[in-house]
Amino acid sequence: MIYAITDIETTGGQPSGNSIVEIGVVLWDGHTVIEEFHSLVDPGIPIPLFITRLTGITNDMVEGAPKFELIADRLLELFEGAVFVAHNVNFDYSFIKAEFAAIGTNWSTQRLCTVRLARRAFPGKKSYGLSSICCWMGLHNEQAHRALSDAKIAAEVLKRSLQQLDAAVVASMVGRQGSDVFLPPNLPEQSFIRLPEEPGVYYLLNEKGKPIYIGKANNIKKRVKQHFTTLTESAKAQSFMREVYDVSFEVTGNELIALLLEDTEIRRYWPPHNRLQKRKVHYTYIIQYADQSGFQRLAMSNIKSSAAIRSFPSASSARKWLYELSQEFCLDARVLGLDVFDITLPMVDCAQHNLLLQSALSEVKEREISFIIEGPGRTIGELGFVLVERGAVTGYTFLPAESIDLTGIHFHLKPLAHSENSTSIVEGFSLRRMGFRRIDLN
Repeated sequence: MIYAITDIETTGGQPSGNSIVEIGVVLWDGHTVIEEFHSLVDPGIPIPLFITRLTGITNDMVEGAPKFELIADRLLELFEGAVFVAHNVNFDYSFIKAEFAAIGTNWSTQRLCTVRLARRAFPGKKSYGLSSICCWMGLHNEQAHRALSDAKIAAEVLKRSLQQLDAAVVASMVGRQGSDVFLPPNLPEQSFIRLPEEPGVYYLLNEKGKPIYIGKANNIKKRVKQHFTTLTESAKAQSFMREVYDVSFEVTGNELIALLLEDTEIRRYWPPHNRLQKRKVHYTYIIQYADQSGFQRLAMSNIKSSAAIRSFPSASSARKWLYELSQEFCLDARVLGLDVFDITLPMVDCAQHNLLLQSALSEVKEREISFIIEGPGRTIGELGFVLVERGAVTGYTFLPAESIDLTGIHFHLKPLAHSENSTSIVEGFSLRRMGFRRIDLN
């Protein structure tokens, strides 16, 4: 097997809008270095100052250097029939593939990551970055962050790793579509392999074991893979991939429990990459207050306060509730914050109105029944249950299908932190899906 161990220096962190400024390749047959190749590359754009500080490569140095298209044929010769190897291989591969594509060449090859290879060969190390590997392997990098020097170090990492591993293991890690190719460099393959293809909640964890992203899925393994195979060339995605060190999960049996658990866990941990779920949801609140004439009034507000008696996901749903309240209990729409087209109507008696409104609100509150939503469980012969008590989501549990006693469901509950969002999840979830039913408790 021939290996083309490669390293590049670039103007930025993703191929879009950036270019290669230097490339180094070490061609190795597993015993002998066949050839070394090195070239500065004219990126066609200015080199940012922070790149110069990191690599030492200046704009003057690449002035007059060949553009990528002038060394493309030479690189194709080096890569032909070889396994493309790099430290965090997807980074280097994505840049070189983009450069080839820009000149009309569709380049694709087998690849191998020395980060993942070193992790497999030398497990238990604190870090597998190139500088850290140099420390615990006792290697000296003559010019760190220069392409050929880094490629030579990666070649030594490859050589020492291959000495520790069976050929079959290495062969399984080489490929275009294997999990070792698309997984983040710091995520052990076993962590991905053990993921279930079932509904549930997954946690992408950083080096300290803290969640950086929490999500729900109908198929956990499939959804996690999508994180690592979608838009992988963006700077944001590359940064995200480098932060992932492990993944954990909880199987929930059905999507409703997954949605509610995801909502609870995001508000428990506030992971930095859950920006969409953490975005403030704009609810409409029904507030109760007394005006200067002593009338108890209801009104819609976008601001939550101690005067709020109900919340709704939209102004239209809040207005609909007020209208139905007015119609059912014969309440004057004007004191409920609703428009009245007939302004000649006499105003109702204050004391009578206040009594009627309070009676209506009390009756509506009494109607808020408690109920259980029954759905599929995690295994055959098991059912999942969500308890909602007077409009508040309380928790969930799983019970054997053949011996269900819902009177003692409180003793089995895993609590869920109730929120306005969890109420919206339950209200918006269609129980017409196969396997779901609602059981009223009042």
